Amino acid sequence: MNNKLLTLVLLVLTMMPFTSRSQTEPSAESTGKNMVKFNTLPLLGGKFSFEYERSITDRISAGAAISFRPEKKLPFQSTVQNLVDDEDLNKLINEFKSSNFSITPEVRFYLSKRGLFKGFYMAPYLKYANYKASVPFDFDVTVEESATEIYSRTETIPLEGTIKSFTGGFSMGFNFKLSRQFHLDWRLIGPGYGSGKGKVSGTMALNPDEQQALRESMEDLKVDMRDLPLGGIKMEYDVRDDGADIHIKRSPWAGIRTGLSIGYRF
Repeated sequence: MNNKLLTLVLLVLTMMPFTSRSQTEPSAESTGKNMVKFNTLPLLGGKFSFEYERSITDRISAGAAISFRPEKKLPFQSTVQNLVDDEDLNKLINEFKSSNFSITPEVRFYLSKRGLFKGFYMAPYLKYANYKASVPFDFDVTVEESATEIYSRTETIPLEGTIKSFTGGFSMGFNFKLSRQFHLDWRLIGPGYGSGKGKVSGTMALNPDEQQALRESMEDLKVDMRDLPLGGIKMEYDVRDDGADIHIKRSPWAGIRTGLSIGYRF
């Protein structure tokens, strides 16, 4: 009887360390319903992007991304210029400076059986963006008399303004768990399409010859903008003795979302 009791006591003592460890060891799986992320890819274009995501169900989440870019030259400028076969328009692109702000809400559907914040996902999204731009616009002034050119010179009017766009699209990617709370969110691709419009203005005293020359240059720009990819950009202009306005009419607007984000789940 004593031997049986001693055996039982030893068995209990042997199991106690394992029982204690299983009760105190923290779970390897975070149960947090929130995730904040920093997207590293936009840094290539001088932009900063932050995201927030919150679970709704076991496989659905909702969130939003906020990004901003301080005033700089056009990102990937050389690539854009290679798409444009016009010397004057390329010069305009070269001197173009802009800043922007955007907010992008989205809903994510995780298709993996592993649950939320893991594996492959698909996400419809909407995006609002506000672009501020400034560019010096050159135009040639030619003065003629009796069909004979007397002189020619180049004038420059500083233009600046704002363009706003709304787009919608569909993105897909993978969310990888790196540790208990850290994740790697790889957005493969997210094409979007919508429209944009805005106004750009410049102030400058213009005599009749300069006004006419500026109108001719604006007309050439209008044709070049109309010939841009994806249906071009529609614009109208108004030239006065104190400057000019360019109205960007509602025009096709497209973009692609990509991302490589470090996320923290809590």
